[in-house]
Parts: sequence; structure tokens; C-alpha cells
Amino acid sequence: MLKKELLFYKLVPDDYETLVRFLGGRMEELGYVKASYVPAVVEREKEFPTGLSMGNYGIAIPHTDREHVNQSVLAIATLKKPIYVCSMIDPTKEVEVSLVILMAVEDPDGQVKMLSKLMGLFQDVETLKQLEQSNSCEEMYRILSKLELEVV
Repeated sequence: MLKKELLFYKLVPDDYETLVRFLGGRMEELGYVKASYVPAVVEREKEFPTGLSMGNYGIAIPHTDREHVNQSVLAIATLKKPIYVCSMIDPTKEVEVSLVILMAVEDPDGQVKMLSKLMGLFQDVETLKQLEQSNSCEEMYRILSKLELEVV
């Protein structure tokens, strides 16, 4: 699920939806998701936002149903400056986010498994710091590849 061509560091998006569209567009260009994927993610975020505050770190995990996915994959972006995303816990509040993990999971049981693995990452403050400070896709890949972010 971890692909170097879907890792981005220190992006400066105009807003959250633009970032989701960029990451999802890359997934679509590479054939991992269907044309319906990005609109489905954008709509799902309006109903069920995915911003999470994990101590000093804000993270978003946008995703949608597997019917829009050809092959399981993650698109991961660190941001140069945080953006605001509605909170998963309380959608009326916003979370300052500096890491976005766009998740496309084809396996019916895979979404829960992947979210569980990602929660392990989110609780590992040292790894989050390393990701935030990374200066290349290669460096991000080295950090993330140790986490075994595959759905088996």
C-alpha cells in the first residue's frame, strides 16, 4: 500500500479539499482508484470528517467506500503549514492538521485493519516528528516502510 510516487512532503495546499483532490487525482492517474473516488471522498468528508488531534499533532485520514478503489494504496502528505479540517470527534470544531493520509482500501475488512495500524503510527510521537521533519519522499518512505502499512 505504500508507494513512493504517492508520498509528498511540505506541500502548501490552498485548502483541505484542494489537497484531497490533488492526492486522489494522483491515485487516479496511477490507476489505483476509479474516477468516482475523489468526488466520493469529498462528499464523505462533508458528512463524516476525519480530522484527529493527537496531542501536538493534527492528522486527517480521508477515505471512502471500497467500490471506488481498484487497488489498496495510501497517499501521504506532510504540510509546510497546517490547514484546518473538521474534527472526527466533534464536526463543529476544527483541527489544525499537518499530516494527511488519503486511504484507498479495496479489501472489505481492510479499512478497519489499516485504521488500526495508522492509530499505532499516530501514537508514536517520535515517528510523527521524523515524518514532519523529513525533506524528501525517500526519507518519508524509509520512515514509513518500517511501520508495515500493508493490509494482509
